[in-house]
Amino acid sequence: MEKRRFGPKPTMRKIPNNGKATVKFLSLPKPVETTFDTGYGPDNNLKWEMDIELIAHPEQEAGKMVWQTTAIVIRVEIYSLVLDCGDKKPPLNELLKDLGSNNWEIQADERGVINLQEL
Repeated sequence: MEKRRFGPKPTMRKIPNNGKATVKFLSLPKPVETTFDTGYGPDNNLKWEMDIELIAHPEQEAGKMVWQTTAIVIRVEIYSLVLDCGDKKPPLNELLKDLGSNNWEIQADERGVINLQEL
């Protein structure tokens, strides 16, 4: 049985440039408001959050946590797939099943731009 936890969710640390992390996606991305300027959203304060199981990271231990990001691959490419489903449960469930069926490598290039590679 998994122990309950209260308080802020553990968050995946930023991947260093030229670094990579391996994750399993446990949820679809959703926008979350921040208290600081991200440059995204109507009030310039949005990030996108996904529940993940962190499997490998160059600077962090594995475990269940959230990934908060403004990476274009999540906020535009993956989130547009979520928006295309609307509020229809079957397509959303299929999208989550598809993303969650394999592990993914989050890759940061030399400039810190994030890419996803299915493993």
